[in-house]
Amino acid sequence: MAPAPSWSAEVAPSGAEQAPSPADGAPTAAAAPGRRRLALPRRIAARLFGRVADYGRRYLQAPVLHELGEQRALSHALLDELRHTRLHVVQLERQLEALAVEHGRSVSALAALANGHGQQLTAMLAAQDALALRQERMAEEQGQIARTHSERLFAIEGIAATSVTHLETLPALFGPRFDELEIKQRPLIAYDDESMAIRMRDGYVMAPRHLPTFVTMLANATSRGLEPGTGDVLRRLIQPGMVVADVGANIGLLTLVMAWATGPSGRVIAFEPEAVPRSNLEKMKHLNGLSWVEVRDQAVGESAGRLTFHVSDIIGHSSLYALPDAEEARTVEVEVVRLDDVAPAQRLDVVKIDVEGAELDVLAGMKGVIAKNPDLAVVAEFGPEHLKRVGQTPAQWFKAFGDAGFTPYMIDETRSDCVKTNAKAAAKVVSANIAFVRAGGDAEKRLLNR
Repeated sequence: MAPAPSWSAEVAPSGAEQAPSPADGAPTAAAAPGRRRLALPRRIAARLFGRVADYGRRYLQAPVLHELGEQRALSHALLDELRHTRLHVVQLERQLEALAVEHGRSVSALAALANGHGQQLTAMLAAQDALALRQERMAEEQGQIARTHSERLFAIEGIAATSVTHLETLPALFGPRFDELEIKQRPLIAYDDESMAIRMRDGYVMAPRHLPTFVTMLANATSRGLEPGTGDVLRRLIQPGMVVADVGANIGLLTLVMAWATGPSGRVIAFEPEAVPRSNLEKMKHLNGLSWVEVRDQAVGESAGRLTFHVSDIIGHSSLYALPDAEEARTVEVEVVRLDDVAPAQRLDVVKIDVEGAELDVLAGMKGVIAKNPDLAVVAEFGPEHLKRVGQTPAQWFKAFGDAGFTPYMIDETRSDCVKTNAKAAAKVVSANIAFVRAGGDAEKRLLNR
């Protein structure tokens, strides 16, 4: 608020004369005397009015001054309060700054701690990854080691199994060889004036003493005889209790095999029309105790009757058909029968045929046996020279067996294996035994060891 105007500025102080002013519009020289006359009243009035004005001023100015004082006091109070507030605000600002600084430090510390933890966590995760990778590699290595050990163990087991198998086969391998040595070390026995007894695998066989070459052949052969593969095939084909026929038995080398294959519960019918071999066959039967073997002095053919039998000086070459001049020694008359007529109830399981070219005649006389025995097996000697002598071809020979429903297998005398054959393949050999069986039958399975 502006201060009130002071009246003392317009009233001269008491006892003082006011100098005339040219501003009044009168000349200074002319007015001076008038003013002099009024000087005293003017002074009195000035003093009077000056005091009145001073009292009035004071009266009027007192409330204003009081208000001003109160306002000043209030202003000072407000200023003090503002100062205190400002100080408090400054303190708060400083505290906030301090808190902010402290918070910043805390945040920095937390960030550093978090960063440290993050680094530690990253390091831990990296270590865990490395550990997991190492464990995975170790697992792979262990798996590889396990597989290697497994393979080694498997190989060792295989070697052990093979060794065991070999050990198990040793008796089977050496046993027969020891038996062979033991059998072959046995001396020939002069059974009587006509025969020499020779030990074979299945027993003793008899050979005519007047045929030293033949005796020597048997003595030098293995204990399985002169046709070892055919003997093994007959052992596979024949089962205990079967009824079998040996057509052209000679001295009974294969008759002995067939007899032990059937056993006492079976039956063997052996046909041999020539006297000398048949005599040795009879002696072989009795010496080995083969009571289930029946020896017949008959030839087997297509029709029953009596025919000329051509005897050779070479044992086993005699035949119902004429021989080469160099071989034929004499002829005899023999009885001829059909297998259909002599087989018990026309039952035969296996038939062995060795008749020097008369095989198809035997086959023609056993049609009833073939029809009534669906699993019949036939083992027949195939000789291209014999067939040529009797006017037949290999193709005709194989066709006759094929028309009877048989499948041909050639016998390997060394390995005892059987391989399917035909006329063209068989015609290349000098002589061979052929096994004939029905395709898919049990006899074929036995023949092929299936």
